[in-house]
Amino acid sequence: MKNIFAVVVIASLLSTTAFADIYSEKPIADTWIWLSSGPWGSSYSLRTNIVSAFDQEIVIRFDLSSIPSGSTINSAVLSAYNYDGTLPTDLACDIYRVTEDWVEATLIDSIGHDSNISYDQILITGVDWYDFDITVLVQDWLDGTYDNFGIVFYGTSGSGTPQYFRSREYATDNPHLDIDYTAPGSLENTTFGAIKALFMQ
Repeated sequence: MKNIFAVVVIASLLSTTAFADIYSEKPIADTWIWLSSGPWGSSYSLRTNIVSAFDQEIVIRFDLSSIPSGSTINSAVLSAYNYDGTLPTDLACDIYRVTEDWVEATLIDSIGHDSNISYDQILITGVDWYDFDITVLVQDWLDGTYDNFGIVFYGTSGSGTPQYFRSREYATDNPHLDIDYTAPGSLENTTFGAIKALFMQ
């Protein structure tokens, strides 16, 4: 009888369980900057290189307003497609939090950012998709720890050759941010805790 009761309760709990939601969007703004040239806000390409030698930085921002305040970010991955790179292509890129507002149509100078914290580093080795894990940063944006001015990434070590990524303006292979999140008030955690408790009695 106890097991039958447990099954009935489990079915009831699962029927009301709120599982994680998915956000998947391309940027609302992206550009690249280089020694006051440009602006490149309408370019089909985003270009970077070793910042110490060439100061080529890629800047991207996403609108996260559709994610409810108080949500838990389970994962957040920024993907960018490298379609061309001058050989050799081994270039390590770090991603940082932008600290000032900007407009892609007018940005030409190096953007303010917190260079003390790299949220992820990727090694570019050729034409391919590359993923930055920015879970911690997206959670901080959502919690109001930092204003969401977007991210900047650029080469920090390697071959010192330019790398080209598709921008949001191109027809395909746009940068995109994929977020797995759990909205506030979700029953996901409490539900499985309740299920476990039933079988421990």
